[in-house]
Amino acid sequence: MSLSIELKYSMRMLLKKPLFTALTILIVAIGLGLTVYTFSLLNSLVFKPMYLNGDTEVVAIEAQFDRNHLFRRSADPFHVNLAVKQLDIFDDHGFYTEGTTFIGGNNSKHAALFSAKKMNASYTSVNIFDMAGVQPHLGRGFIQDDFVEGAEPVVVLSYEIWQQYFSADPGVINQQLALDAVPGRIIGVMPEGFSFPDKAQIWQPLSERTVNPTEASYSSLFAYARIRDGVSIEEAQAGLDTVNQQIAATLKEDFKFRIPDNGRYLNVMPYKQASIVQYYNIFIALLIVVFLILLLACINVSNLLLARVNERIKEIAIRVALGIPRKKLMIQMLWESIFICAIGGLLALLFAAYGIELTNQMFNQTFAINNEKPFWWTLTIDSQAIAILVISIIAMVLITGLFPAYKSLNNDFNAVIRDGTRGALGKKAATVGKALVISEIVLSCVVLVMATVLLSTGYFASQADYGVETENRITAQLQIPPDKYPIRRNTEHEYQDRYNRSQVFYRIKAAIDAMPNLKASAMMTQLPGTGEGTSFFEIEGRPAAVYNENPYSNNEVISRDSWKALGMRVIQGRDFDHRDGAEGALSIIVNQSIAEAFFPDGDAVGKRVRRAGRGGYRGDWYTIVGVVSDTYHGSTMRTSSASYNSYHAMDNIGVMRQYVAVHYSGDMQAATAALMQAVNNVDPDVGIYHVQSYDSLIQQPMMLLLSVSKIFLFCGIVAVILAASGIYAMASNNILTRTQEIGVRRAIGAPDAKIMAMFLKQAGIQLFIGLALGVTLSIALSSYMSNTIVINNESYGIALVGIPLLIVFMVLMATFIPTRAILRLEPSDALHYD
Repeated sequence: MSLSIELKYSMRMLLKKPLFTALTILIVAIGLGLTVYTFSLLNSLVFKPMYLNGDTEVVAIEAQFDRNHLFRRSADPFHVNLAVKQLDIFDDHGFYTEGTTFIGGNNSKHAALFSAKKMNASYTSVNIFDMAGVQPHLGRGFIQDDFVEGAEPVVVLSYEIWQQYFSADPGVINQQLALDAVPGRIIGVMPEGFSFPDKAQIWQPLSERTVNPTEASYSSLFAYARIRDGVSIEEAQAGLDTVNQQIAATLKEDFKFRIPDNGRYLNVMPYKQASIVQYYNIFIALLIVVFLILLLACINVSNLLLARVNERIKEIAIRVALGIPRKKLMIQMLWESIFICAIGGLLALLFAAYGIELTNQMFNQTFAINNEKPFWWTLTIDSQAIAILVISIIAMVLITGLFPAYKSLNNDFNAVIRDGTRGALGKKAATVGKALVISEIVLSCVVLVMATVLLSTGYFASQADYGVETENRITAQLQIPPDKYPIRRNTEHEYQDRYNRSQVFYRIKAAIDAMPNLKASAMMTQLPGTGEGTSFFEIEGRPAAVYNENPYSNNEVISRDSWKALGMRVIQGRDFDHRDGAEGALSIIVNQSIAEAFFPDGDAVGKRVRRAGRGGYRGDWYTIVGVVSDTYHGSTMRTSSASYNSYHAMDNIGVMRQYVAVHYSGDMQAATAALMQAVNNVDPDVGIYHVQSYDSLIQQPMMLLLSVSKIFLFCGIVAVILAASGIYAMASNNILTRTQEIGVRRAIGAPDAKIMAMFLKQAGIQLFIGLALGVTLSIALSSYMSNTIVINNESYGIALVGIPLLIVFMVLMATFIPTRAILRLEPSDALHYD
């Protein structure tokens, strides 16, 4: 038979049953589409190394991730420089730290900057653009003279900021611009799309002594480096571990806090992974789930094609009897799988492209308020994704085509021709069918449990009570210009400088409270529902043997008279007042949970506590002056969130940034305008940004996880459809192949109820095996994810009880319905069923 005839025959057989063909192609398209989509997502966000315009990979060097507070930890540049010099495995390296700078103001030449605008600023080493291999679109990059003490402040703009606020004016180079109310000069504009090291909108220089200190200090910076060609991440980390031991052995007592409990101080990791290390387990879990869905799709397609082959088994038996080589028949049957997988692959590409478009929109919405989307978080289907699609299609053709073909060509065709029925296929087919059903149960259980766990966790977090009133509340972040309100550390002016900073915030608070449509305001470093992390504290007279056996709490800095605006109240003692602003005053307020958990009868007022840390660190003693109602800091999805909270008076701490929460009446837009006006009336150089409702603020820490949970939701829906259809198809096919057996049993007098019970018992055995394996794997994966998020008991209950019950229902119905259909046949009809 020529190739063209084989192709025509295969196409004719597929078109003969269009519904079967369409269903099979759709299953293939969904499985492959999810595979391409997930690969593109994870490759862009995590796995694809960052090269920028160089030949060697860019990596991150930093301190070990702080899982108590869920944030990355920077390292002393002295230690990083020491390690780079000693190991000689990095081609180049530099430093950066991120923050915010307000550009423009009342004296700006550009209308778009008449009011100061908040920018994501990266403060960097001189070599950042050279190391990235990207030169400015206009002007110049940094030179060494920009980094010397007393140099004129300079700034490099991103292409997007140049377009948005400077109307793409090429004459912007060398113009003066206010940088946090201090005059600076624009020296360059970077090319479009460049935001390295992360989300930079502008770049400013770090001082030379900051990036090249002569001894260990309290300075901390993040480092970027190009790893030398031929050196793996593992080899680089092994080298750093050696240096870590040397640093730990020689570090002075004041700096012992840098060494974590496991002794690994400096870490090197792929640059992209460093930015999402707290979410890494979630993404890996997603990869596993999608791989399982692809396997589920393969099993379903294999089963559908196997069922189709079983329907044609008599035809195949006759063709074998006529002398057609089995190899030729196998190739011919493979063509059907090729057609199905190829067409499904094309549809998969469309599905994946649509999913990527939706995900890009989702990311843009997630980061719309803070503009902090990493520059590589723009998904595309690249050549690697196409290669994965081609490889997956080939693998799927082999899995879904070879297995049914091999299975069909290894039957007893003499028995088939003699009996002329599908019932002649024997026990081997039934055994294979049972194995496939068990596989479906295992895979669907894992996928559905994982999706349910993440979705229900997100739902309960969004419905959680954070202990504050959010209705008619807006929030914003305030930042005072550091050069206008400096702190001269280790001088006689330090206390006054700190006090002056706090007074700026208090004047703003008074201006806000004086607005007719603004009822009350609160200022705090992190508002309840945001921030996270805990620190250990020691109770006077009750020290723990080891620092981390002490109690712990989240610590915030708060202004006086802030509780009412948040719906909180003072339960015992007093609020902060003028006494807590005196030089050397050490007062603290704790929440009710701390008072009840760690003090007899909840009487904490008058007791003293102090910070406790690794390396024998002990802070100053603070006297508890009040107890306030409970709140919850951070999202309930975060492992570092805390219900134990302590508050320090803002008065003499001298913070530069504060959140403000405002209780308003009337329209939110009018309240926002009043808030902006109040800040401007006090000092127009004070930056105000990220203005949003309190409910939106609480959602921010969960946005990324909730976005990923939507992907899990889709995976769960797909898994339900595949599992339900696949389990039913396989169970039904297995029962149909035993139609003659059922006819024989009924002919010799077996009751219908007994036959039904037999099949349900067999289904029960398959359920027990499949669910035991599925639940075990699900618990293991859930435990893996629990390093990143808190999975509450309700989520475990819904997933580990509800999903197995759903699968039990699907399997029993998939067994009951076809068995009942056969039992309705007359025994004589069942004996001759074809």
